[in-house]
Amino acid sequence: MKKRLNSDSALKIFSVVIAICLWFYVVQVQSPDINRRIKGVPVVFTQKNVLEDRDLILLNDNEYTIDIEIRGSRKYVMDVNHENLTVLADVSNIESTGRHIVFTNIVLPYANLEVINKNPSMLSVDVDHLVTTEKPVKVITEGTPKDSYIVGDVSANPESVTIRGPQTIIAGIDSVAAIIDVDNKSGDTAGVETLRVLGTNNKEIKSQLLSFSTAEIEVRAELLKTKTVKLTPNLAPSFASVMDQYIIDDNSIKEVNVAGVQAMIDSLTEVQTKPISLSDLDKDGAVMVSLDLPQGVRSLDGESFTLRFSKKPSPSPSSNP
Repeated sequence: MKKRLNSDSALKIFSVVIAICLWFYVVQVQSPDINRRIKGVPVVFTQKNVLEDRDLILLNDNEYTIDIEIRGSRKYVMDVNHENLTVLADVSNIESTGRHIVFTNIVLPYANLEVINKNPSMLSVDVDHLVTTEKPVKVITEGTPKDSYIVGDVSANPESVTIRGPQTIIAGIDSVAAIIDVDNKSGDTAGVETLRVLGTNNKEIKSQLLSFSTAEIEVRAELLKTKTVKLTPNLAPSFASVMDQYIIDDNSIKEVNVAGVQAMIDSLTEVQTKPISLSDLDKDGAVMVSLDLPQGVRSLDGESFTLRFSKKPSPSPSSNP
């Protein structure tokens, strides 16, 4: 009985080996023809430079794919993939904007294969005018500087860029910008930032169809220290000689907020007005004054103010007993 079991097991093993050998012979040696469907093969558009010479550009040319069914020897068919299969579409016959039909050509990696179906069999593509425009670069600061500091002047190098692309996309561009981070900073900040294209509501426009004279912008942001200092009227000699007869109204500005480089602001204790003459006062004692700011210092409250002067009451004569 045991001998019979061993014989049955050997027969089964032998049968499996024979089956594998037959399968290998059929598949690898005979290699029968089979069909295979390959989905989502990207389309490569050729002769786009011809369109550019005509000031035309293909829209969304990187979004097209087709499904291909091929037939041929199994060992070759199974070796085909997205890397060695190419779909070409020639656009050199297009001479105007709008929607056009183009046909595809399949380049197979092996000569003994054939294409028996492709879906879609032809492509509908959109073509737009190719235009060029120049836009100034806007510097946008991001974040909040340290306490007592504000952003001063900002600059970009270059100050403008040339953009080339489809007319419909160019028309939607509101501005181009470079963003610089000033968060928690207290000193001047500089860097090289990537150019961003902004549409309405500062929404970023991203398109591979746009090309730029430069994609990177050198940006700089000035950080200024702020301080509140005393406002001192600078009285002309004719006014100063009689100032003991006047007082400044309590409602007049007494202090002003200024900003500048730290070394200048730290040493600043007051800001004077430009000279005020007695003749500058109107009938109500009001005068519009301008600030005489040191070089590099700016006012955060404006450059001019109204001061009001009132005459002191005349002392009443003393009565004799």
